[in-house]
Amino acid sequence: MLPVGKYRTKAGSTMTISGKHGGISDVSFDWVEEDNACLDCQPDPYDEDGYLTWNCDHCDGGSAKLEKIPDENPPKKD
Repeated sequence: MLPVGKYRTKAGSTMTISGKHGGISDVSFDWVEEDNACLDCQPDPYDEDGYLTWNCDHCDGGSAKLEKIPDENPPKKD
């Protein structure tokens, strides 16, 4: 499971993982840009070893590697 943070696929879908133990996730799935995706695809809101996966009875679904998006406001070090 990925640590808390923001992640993106090369095609532009995003996943944000939050919560004290990383148990909250939010996915913005760009089915138009992702390879092997269609309008009927349903993204899985939990990563599978660093991948965004999606399921579909029509096109058989797919997956894409998630890359960490750098923090815009990293914590300041004293």
